[in-house]
Amino acid sequence: MQKTRIFINGFGRIGRSAARIILEDPLLELVGINDLYDAPQMAYLLKYDSVYATLTHTVRAEGSSLMIDDHAVRVFTEKDPAKLDVHDLDVDVMIQASGMFLTVESNTPYLAGGIPRIVVSTPPGDTMPTFIRGVNAAHYQGETIISNSSCSANAIVPILSVVDRLFGVRGAQMHMFHSYTAYQNLLDSKHYSHDLRRTRAAAVNIIPIESSAARATATFFPHLHDQLHAKSIRIPVAATTMYDLLIKLDGHHALDEVRGRVIETIDTHWQGILTHTTEPKVSSDYIADPHSATLDVPLMDLSGGNLLRVSAWQDNEYGYARRLVEMAAEVVLSPLKNA
Repeated sequence: MQKTRIFINGFGRIGRSAARIILEDPLLELVGINDLYDAPQMAYLLKYDSVYATLTHTVRAEGSSLMIDDHAVRVFTEKDPAKLDVHDLDVDVMIQASGMFLTVESNTPYLAGGIPRIVVSTPPGDTMPTFIRGVNAAHYQGETIISNSSCSANAIVPILSVVDRLFGVRGAQMHMFHSYTAYQNLLDSKHYSHDLRRTRAAAVNIIPIESSAARATATFFPHLHDQLHAKSIRIPVAATTMYDLLIKLDGHHALDEVRGRVIETIDTHWQGILTHTTEPKVSSDYIADPHSATLDVPLMDLSGGNLLRVSAWQDNEYGYARRLVEMAAEVVLSPLKNA
């Protein structure tokens, strides 16, 4: 079977996680990378990772390529999308993991350079179609540029979808105890965000910050737009996120009923995307977990028959990157709209 040829724009945490996932799938092929740092650093950061350990493949920089085992991956350092020409690579799809191009308009120049499809790794800044695996990905109809939404939305939206289908959701408070990211400061210093708390040192503080999760989630639950609220609380760990969701149900139920029906639904319809556990695990146990979210069953609780608490875990880099790569591979199977 012919391999799906994937190009990655933006070789940061998500881009490199996606590359690791692609390298382990015999049906996928990484053919090119574009970022603004040099190939030797790319090779080093792909090979050695403080969270995901050392890659089993050999990786070295050789001219304008990364040599991964005996496979050459072309490296570009092009800042201007209109100047990136990859026609000779026969790309099937690009993963847009730069975090910089959030609209259809800003991504469109890539199409002229030989990129036929683009999957963006952030919530869009415009009306770009947005898809989440297990939720609405089956409705993809050949759109050229799409969003895979955020890591948080990929965890929260499937959970809310399960609960809403079973019991009805009238509103939710969503708290994310989120690992720190490269966008934060290592030490107290100036920051280009207007959120002053981002100026503080990430690895020694618990830092509440503004979150786009409520807006991203509301894309899939427009009737709950004003009843969804989210807060991201950055904590001093390098990987994984714990979600604590307070969900107001439509009607009153018993905890055993809710637990049982949620678990049954996950086991039946959400394999590979959602899972659950009764084991007393902590954040490091979920590093490189491939699921969008793992429900912590003992922490599920119900107050007053209609206020449900759901706690869930996610490797917000690796678990999200798995969905991103899967979505990139899936879009190639559909003919392009208006092609």
